[in-house]
Amino acid sequence: MSRGSLAIIIAIALVVAGVLGFLTWMWLAQPGEQLGGQEALWPITEEPNTYITKQPTVDDLVPIGITYELTSSGLLTYTPDPKWKQSCFILVAVGWTEDGQHMLFYQGRLPFTGEGSFRPRICIDGEYLTTAPTFSGGMYYRPDGVPEVGLPYPTVYVRGQGGYTEGISYDEEGRRWIHVIRPPAGTPKGEGLELYFVGQALGVPFWMGPMEGPYIVHGAYSRVKDIDIWGGFWVSGTFEADLTVPGGGSYTFRGHFLFDRAAHRIYYGQSVSETGPIRGLTGGVLAFSCMVIFHDEFYIMISHSDNPTPADFPKFQHQGRINFPGQGLSFTFNGFTLESFGNPLQPDGFRLYGPFEDGYVDLEGQVVAYWPPKGWHVNTGTWWDPGAKHTWGRALINWTGTVSLGDEVIEVSGAMGVGEFTRCVSSSSQAEASLTSALASTSGLLVKAQAVVEGVLELANAGRVALPKP
Repeated sequence: MSRGSLAIIIAIALVVAGVLGFLTWMWLAQPGEQLGGQEALWPITEEPNTYITKQPTVDDLVPIGITYELTSSGLLTYTPDPKWKQSCFILVAVGWTEDGQHMLFYQGRLPFTGEGSFRPRICIDGEYLTTAPTFSGGMYYRPDGVPEVGLPYPTVYVRGQGGYTEGISYDEEGRRWIHVIRPPAGTPKGEGLELYFVGQALGVPFWMGPMEGPYIVHGAYSRVKDIDIWGGFWVSGTFEADLTVPGGGSYTFRGHFLFDRAAHRIYYGQSVSETGPIRGLTGGVLAFSCMVIFHDEFYIMISHSDNPTPADFPKFQHQGRINFPGQGLSFTFNGFTLESFGNPLQPDGFRLYGPFEDGYVDLEGQVVAYWPPKGWHVNTGTWWDPGAKHTWGRALINWTGTVSLGDEVIEVSGAMGVGEFTRCVSSSSQAEASLTSALASTSGLLVKAQAVVEGVLELANAGRVALPKP
C-alpha cells in the first residue's frame, strides 16, 4: 500500500471517529425524550412547590382516578399508565419515654401493591428489633376505616407474616395520622408486637406537588437515561405511641414525626423500553438530600438534588419550608444552602444555612446513626460513567446552632433530624482524589527527607559527621 493511500485511510478513520464522538456527546447531552416519541408528558415545574399551603385531603392520600384504581375487593392498583414508578407511605419518628430513659427511632412504610415487601425498622435505645413481621401482598383501601383495629377514618392497610396487619388512617378534620401494627386476633396480650401511633400534624405541609401535577424533579436514574419526578406532600408534627415488644415489655413514647405521602413517575419513559419492566431496572435516583429537622419550637423540611449526568435535564428540586407551630407562623425556605462533610459517598456532617422571610437558619449537624447500620452500600457504574460510584442511605442527625425569627434568636442544641440521601462520585473525581492523596503522600516523604538532610547538615556543622568531599 502506498503512503498516499495509507494517509487517506487514516484521514477517513479520524473523521469517522470525530463524527462518532460528536454524536455520542450529543446523545449524552440530550434528555431522554429525544430518544422516544412525542407522547404527552406529565406536567412538571422547575420552580418550588412549597408555595402551596393547603392541607391534604383524603383524595390526596388516595388519589383514585389519578394515580390509582380501586378494585371491587378494595385492592389499590396503579392506573394503566405504565410510567408510575413508586408510591411512598413512609413514616419516620424520633421520641422518648416520659422519664427520658428510652429512645425510639422508627422507620415505617406500607409497601404499595406490587412494590415488594417491608419490615418496620424499630430501634429502641440503639438496638433494632429482629422480630418485626414483614408486610407485603397488596395495599387495600377502606373509605370508612377499619374501626375493629383502631382505624376509624379512611384507611390504607397491608397484611403481613403470621396474620399481622399494619395500616394508616387519616383524620382529615383533626389533622391526625393514626398508624397501627396489629398481631392476629386472639393473640394473648403482650405476646405479639403491637404499635398504636397517633401523629398530630402541625403547621403547613411540604408539597412536592399536587397529585395531578405539576411535579418536581427528584433526580436522575442511574441505569437509564431518564429522570424521576414526584408529587405529593410531607406533614410533620408531634406523636404519642404505645409499643408492646414481645418479651421486652411495653413503652409509651412521645416525640416528633414526619409522614411522606409521595407518588413517583418516570418522566420520559421511552428510554427504558429496552431495559425491562418500566418499574424495574431503572436503578437508583441520583443525587438527592431529603430531610427534616425536629425541634420543640420549629420544624424544617428540605429537598435538594444535583444533576450528576451530562444530560440537559429540567432543573432539579431545591425547596424548603420552616414551621413555627407555637406562633402560628410558616415560611418558605427556598434560599437555603446545604453542605456535606466527610466521605462524599457517606457524609458524617452537614451545614444548613440561609434566609427566610424575617429570619435566618444557621445549623450544623453530626450523624448519630446510619441506616443501614453497617453503612451505605457502594454501587459502581451509571449509564453515563461506568466507573462512577453511588450510594443510598438514611441518617439520624443531631443539629446545633441558631434559628432567628425577627428579634428572637433560638439557641438550638440536640435537635434531632432524619435524612434520606443518595450520593454519586464520578470516576474523574475518584482519579483526582487518588492523585491528591498520592501528592500528599509524596509531599510528606519530601518533608521527611528534607528533615533528615537538615539533621545531617547540622551534625556535620557540629563536627560529629564527616561528609564526603566533592
